[in-house]
Amino acid sequence: MPEPEKFNNMRVFFGALIAASFAQYGVFAQQKPITRNVPDHPLVADNIADPSVVRFRDTFYLYATTDVDAGLAKGGTPVVWRSADFVNWSFDGPLQLGNMDWSKPYTFTDVKGAQKTGYFRYWAPGKAVLKDNKYYLFPTIVTPDDKMGTYTVVADHPQGPFRFTNGTGVYFQQPEKEAEQSKPIVPDIDGEPFIDDDGKAYMYWRRRFATALENDLLTAQGETITIPTKLPGYSEGPGVFKRNGRYYYFYTLSGNASYCNGYMVSDKSPLGPFTIPAGKNIFIQSDTATGVWGPGHGNVLHVADKDDYLFLYLEYGEGGTTRQVYANKMLFNADGTIQPVKVHKQGVGSYRKCKYLPEDNKALSATITASSFKKERVVTTRIDADKEGGDSSFQGIKSISRTFTYAPDNAADNSNGTRWWAAAEDKEPWIQFDLGKVQKLKRCELYFVFPAYGHSWILEKSADGKSWTTCGEQPDLKICSPHVISTIGKARYLRVKIKGGTPGLWECKIY
Repeated sequence: MPEPEKFNNMRVFFGALIAASFAQYGVFAQQKPITRNVPDHPLVADNIADPSVVRFRDTFYLYATTDVDAGLAKGGTPVVWRSADFVNWSFDGPLQLGNMDWSKPYTFTDVKGAQKTGYFRYWAPGKAVLKDNKYYLFPTIVTPDDKMGTYTVVADHPQGPFRFTNGTGVYFQQPEKEAEQSKPIVPDIDGEPFIDDDGKAYMYWRRRFATALENDLLTAQGETITIPTKLPGYSEGPGVFKRNGRYYYFYTLSGNASYCNGYMVSDKSPLGPFTIPAGKNIFIQSDTATGVWGPGHGNVLHVADKDDYLFLYLEYGEGGTTRQVYANKMLFNADGTIQPVKVHKQGVGSYRKCKYLPEDNKALSATITASSFKKERVVTTRIDADKEGGDSSFQGIKSISRTFTYAPDNAADNSNGTRWWAAAEDKEPWIQFDLGKVQKLKRCELYFVFPAYGHSWILEKSADGKSWTTCGEQPDLKICSPHVISTIGKARYLRVKIKGGTPGLWECKIY
């Protein structure tokens, strides 16, 4: 007989071996318990980038690039996220715009006569504007052969449907549609509007370009100017906001994990002349201590009733187009200069009483199991925060790493930054929540991975974990987040079977 200590070690070893085998073949998987309530709060439970947020009446609207981890050659279906409290965000269906099919590969002939395929892409929508009871939005649209432009589109509601203000759409290699072809407001990416107090409009876009606009928000007025900045180099994601009569022009530098933002100021006009502010010229950049990498293309939101200024920005994520959006508060010195933003992942909290509180979420205390989960992934990159005028927690170029896990417990840890994700070999993925006792359940919210692709699913309930009853079903792929089930009844166990769409959950909330 083995000695007790050796026997225990053998039992642990063989137990781990069996569990690993089950996980590999998509049978049953459960990771050891992890700490819940992880302080990682991206604004929404999705991979998005290039955010702009506005508040119309009592609702916040978030417009952004939808990331689908496919590089810059393919993007996700655009959507409009909305929230009443700045904590709980949702969207219902795709943003409706023109004739583009974002998921369809289009065939075209390149300049050398070769046949290729490409996708339409919706990038970096500039902040929505309310004018004459219409809502104007300024997305970058990229054609399958990589022609780019910022367009003016308009709707009767902040969520759309949107239509082009000139022409009927963006047509691709269709000469017969030339008369209907919409024209961009600027022939490049990252167009960002600014409306001054007198109603005068301006447009800014990458490489430090800017112009005044006519009242139609469609036509440039006067010459295009280049805004000189203290820090040179490639720049995109610009914008302007106004505070106490002063205009602040902000712009990105570098990219990826080294993204940061600098700014200039003007007391004259939205087109300058701009001067170098006193103190730190870079107001937001990476901080390895708090785990924020590359705060990049972002936007400023002024929550007027609180007089809070927020900077919303994309963060590196797992690299490439796996980015997420965070928000941090901006603070100002007495002379109006911007204090270096203290970047972190805790979020800024709510701006209105939340209807559903985190502590009411029964999933947080559940025992969670799943059919399988992906192996953890270690992401390593290099970061350079040694920028002139910056305020960095380190100097020079440094190698940094972070680990992503996809275990079942990630689906109920009060974090939009972690997720359960089934193994690729798992043909019948499911995740189960054991609430410990039979109780009356009113609502379940499912925040799926890559929700813009759509999901179909079955929700089952059980009192004993043996006999199951269907209490919710989405038979066809539906594009929304979250998927909500409000007719559950009494149960101890809930089990989600994913029938279509990416087999993963950022979060499951049970009330």
